[in-house]
Amino acid sequence: MTTTHPPSSQLDRGRGALILVLGILSLVMFGLLTGIPAWIMGHTDLRRMREGSMERADEGLTRAGMILGIIGTVLSALALLIIILVIVGILSFAGIMIFETAAIKMQERAIEAHLHALAREASAWRLERGTYEGFTIPDELKDTDHESYSARVSRDEIMFRGSATNRRGSIEVTMDRDGNLTDWSYFGAFAEHDRTDFLDRIVHFPSSHSHEQHSLLVPFARVVYSI
Repeated sequence: MTTTHPPSSQLDRGRGALILVLGILSLVMFGLLTGIPAWIMGHTDLRRMREGSMERADEGLTRAGMILGIIGTVLSALALLIIILVIVGILSFAGIMIFETAAIKMQERAIEAHLHALAREASAWRLERGTYEGFTIPDELKDTDHESYSARVSRDEIMFRGSATNRRGSIEVTMDRDGNLTDWSYFGAFAEHDRTDFLDRIVHFPSSHSHEQHSLLVPFARVVYSI
């Protein structure tokens, strides 16, 4: 069976020049925006040329434009994927840092509150005996799940120390003869986080003297803190 083609005067004109321009633009500027049209238009026109319904005069331009469009599309897609992966990585790292900071803040406040509880025990001891000498931390207050506590006692002064057991960090405070806690000192992980920085405002942890509610980040912080 013989296939007949319409006369050349009745064939559609090719779009080789347009496809080539779109392909070039996909490499130098517009990427997917012109690469995909160049790819689709080039594929369509080459098929029509093979079928005999389009002039073949622009076949070379059409093929070149389509190839450039394919290259531009692939390169743009890879670049977009890399950008997305970088953004996701940055956001993930920032999230981990925020939640880790939240966990440290929570533990810091827990140690501060525990040191206040020890100070109340020591005050009651001094009120009965007139001196701090002989005071020891009660066994039920000496250790918690993630902290341990110690005291260096003299007649009129106690230096309390609370140390984290799940990370490097400790807090020291001195209790004077009047029962006041002074000279708070923060070490390790607790010293590395400025308590006035923006993360503290984001996490919104109240001080050990406050009864404010924690922010919504706190449940997530508790998970990190408990690890």
